[in-house]
Amino acid sequence: MESYDFIIVGAGCSGAVVAARLAETPAKPSVLLLEAGGPNDSTEYMNADARFTIAFSPNSPLNWGYKTAPQTHLAGQQIDYSRGKGLGGSTAINFCGWLTGPRDDYDEWARLVQDESFNWLNAKRNLDKIVKLHPELPVLSMTKYIHPDIRDHSTSGKVDITYNREWMPDIDKVYTAAEQIGWRINPDVNNGDPIGLGMGTTCIYKGQRLTSTSTYLPTPPPNLTIGTNAFVAKILLDGKRATGIITTDGRKFQARKEVIISAGALNTPQILLLSGIGPSEELNKHGIPVFHELPMVGKNLMDHCTSQMAIARKRDLSTQYHKPPQAPSPMGFFKLPRALASEEYQALPLAAKQFLQAPTEPNVEVCTRNAHTPPSFIDIAPDENETWIGALCFLDNPQSRGTVTLQSTDLTEKPIIDPQFLTHPFDRRVMIEGIRELRKLLKAPVYAQDTLRFYGPEGDSDEEIWEHVRNNVGSSWHMSCTAKMGVSSDDACVDSDFRVFGLEALRIIDMSVTPFVPSNHTQSTAYVIGEIASEKLIKEYEFDSSAEIGSRL
Repeated sequence: MESYDFIIVGAGCSGAVVAARLAETPAKPSVLLLEAGGPNDSTEYMNADARFTIAFSPNSPLNWGYKTAPQTHLAGQQIDYSRGKGLGGSTAINFCGWLTGPRDDYDEWARLVQDESFNWLNAKRNLDKIVKLHPELPVLSMTKYIHPDIRDHSTSGKVDITYNREWMPDIDKVYTAAEQIGWRINPDVNNGDPIGLGMGTTCIYKGQRLTSTSTYLPTPPPNLTIGTNAFVAKILLDGKRATGIITTDGRKFQARKEVIISAGALNTPQILLLSGIGPSEELNKHGIPVFHELPMVGKNLMDHCTSQMAIARKRDLSTQYHKPPQAPSPMGFFKLPRALASEEYQALPLAAKQFLQAPTEPNVEVCTRNAHTPPSFIDIAPDENETWIGALCFLDNPQSRGTVTLQSTDLTEKPIIDPQFLTHPFDRRVMIEGIRELRKLLKAPVYAQDTLRFYGPEGDSDEEIWEHVRNNVGSSWHMSCTAKMGVSSDDACVDSDFRVFGLEALRIIDMSVTPFVPSNHTQSTAYVIGEIASEKLIKEYEFDSSAEIGSRL
């Protein structure tokens, strides 16, 4: 049996960071990084636009191809739940959006887990190791709306973050519309205060997408072994200690120090359950021996669900373009006073209400996109005389909770994923108010003068808006929290050092550990998780005396 100091399962965002950081220490521990998918080494895969035809095509080698259980309260929709497969994980197929989120998210995380390693100050220090911002705008006239203060950002990290090389024509009209309806303009949504309409950045540089493996593992050191097409069947346990893993083709690998699961918020709970780690009722249902009772495995699934609208407009010379570039989108985060004054808000627990009142915490994110073809939710052929603006509303700080459970004992069978979108009354209220605001944006005077058709709720009543929403819900693919971090196994799976409660030599380091889904685009959080976890491991094993981490409360 091959033996390594550390075995990391999953070469997505967090897993690649941890593998790189451990392997580069002066101690040079041996690290095995296993990935169920392939190497993703085709140059075509790295092209920023190619993912539309490759990653989301049927049976794509880059995509796990998950769908949710039918959402019976949402017209029975089975919602696309794509996850990246192969080196880089979802950083290889995502929309490349880079949004840091609110500083209050990180401070709340630190409070909940009683560990200052997760506060904004420490998260920002780690973000500075990740981010290499290129602040140049391709449209100079837009600096009146978008002008980040370079002093708030790093320009020396591993991941190039840009405003990209091309922007859509007449993009300034989005900001004009926002001003016409009284929205705040935010010149930098990535400085820890995202409230207002700004411009999202991307992890695209010189036309190429940047993944966790292309940035952190471009040339792996000799003490790091990367194995692709390695489908991990389960974790090997000796009593209460993790000793290694076994793959579906029968290969066994031993971990001298630790096994680290970084398979993401859907596959991590599946691997744990198939290993006999989880709630006994779920394990007994499938005849799996209970090696370790851990009630919260696969519970608490959180995500940002979305709903969208669009307008078709007359195309003129200012909107002539043929191939939409992979451009960033005008986007921003907003508090909704009507939602925060609602009966549904008043019914929330006090702690939830207090958090939602934090200065940088939003209720929704909005995102707009100019295009020459209709958005995917509209079944209509493109017309060369028309251009389109699609608008998305993302539900932030959701109160609904879902689950990840087993379909069978076969790891190659997809898990049952039920996000329970919009089952909580406050979530429905927020989405109704968010769509109401977005409807105002698309009907602003600057658009009304050349709008041909509006696709969305025709009226402004709660009933009309909800009917539109319940038939038009999607996912942002920000799945989180299915093995969440906390202070006790009563309501969590790992402690603030990422160690699984009640087991030795087993950690979970990925988006499944977040105590709540952060109000951002979660790849930035996944990188931060990888960096914080790496610092904790390096300090614990005394691999590098220079490692800095925050202190416990």
